[in-house]
Amino acid sequence: MHRFFRSVPFCLFATVCQPTKAGAVVFDTVGLDEGNAAALLEATSQRYVDAMQKLISEKYRGEHRAIRWELLETSLSDAKLARFEYRYMRNGIGTVRVYHAMSGDPLSVVARSLFEGPTPGSTPTSPLSDFDEWDARPATAADTGAEEVVLRDAEDEAYFAGFDAVDVRARVLPLDDSVLAPFSVPGERGALDAEMKILRTIEQDIGSGAIPAGGSIQGFVSSMACSSCRLGMRSLAAVHGLDVRVSQFYSSLPVAEEEAAVAAGSARLRAGMLVDASSGRPLVANDVLTAARKAQIRQALSPNSMDRSFRGMSWRQRSFRLMPPRLPPVAETPEAQQSYLRNPDIGEPPPPQC
Repeated sequence: MHRFFRSVPFCLFATVCQPTKAGAVVFDTVGLDEGNAAALLEATSQRYVDAMQKLISEKYRGEHRAIRWELLETSLSDAKLARFEYRYMRNGIGTVRVYHAMSGDPLSVVARSLFEGPTPGSTPTSPLSDFDEWDARPATAADTGAEEVVLRDAEDEAYFAGFDAVDVRARVLPLDDSVLAPFSVPGERGALDAEMKILRTIEQDIGSGAIPAGGSIQGFVSSMACSSCRLGMRSLAAVHGLDVRVSQFYSSLPVAEEEAAVAAGSARLRAGMLVDASSGRPLVANDVLTAARKAQIRQALSPNSMDRSFRGMSWRQRSFRLMPPRLPPVAETPEAQQSYLRNPDIGEPPPPQC
């Protein structure tokens, strides 16, 4: 049986930055959107959005309740992204291979959890609903097992386009004979982290001879790397002589830096977000990336963009948030009331008449 999750003593959570040398791992932060880090991760995100659009178009052609589309947007926009460039010399020529990954279950597992089974609960939950959140919770790797997740992720390759020998999708791979040891703790699945997927793929490529050991990695991660992934980077760097530098997106700037920008008049705060004082454009790279990802999802995966309708009505391109239903005036007679259409969502019975 493939080894997928490992239990690791808590003492290994401690991490210490090392000086730059062979086998060193260095972490830095991305604050202001001054380089191309946000654009690079935005491009990685687009690959996964396009793949999910193709998957849904092929496998889920029916119409579904708005809550499912809301959860789809949340699932994709919240998932961590990683992009690692592996640079090495081959025959005296500098070469680079770029690895892309998104945290979480394979896309087909995510789609199945969102578009199959009972309609997910919404907020507030109807007091008349018999929906059991535990029974209908999304399927995860822990439910399906390691081998099943590896298989599902391999099958998802059919939905991706544009990957080749230079741009590589980092897949979920078994951890047999690996130096990587993702932590196994309640609520966390270290083996499905974007960084861990990339590290395992790099490790496999070195073992197969696709790339040589001793290269350098420049990585970008859309949020802070966890202790499990930090340990994995150090383990891989030590065994294969890699120099690793990972830039992590922070959700905000240090208070002193933010206050200085506002005091200088070059920036202002808008709903807690640091924006350019003149244009109102977000200044923090994390905010720029978040806005770009949400725009990608709504342009490619909204019911409107996929030519779907919601309960027989055309979907307006606004937001995935549900609006309260229109109730008929009390003066209307029962004959004048407009009857509900049959709920198109997975054969559920129609809601009761008001």
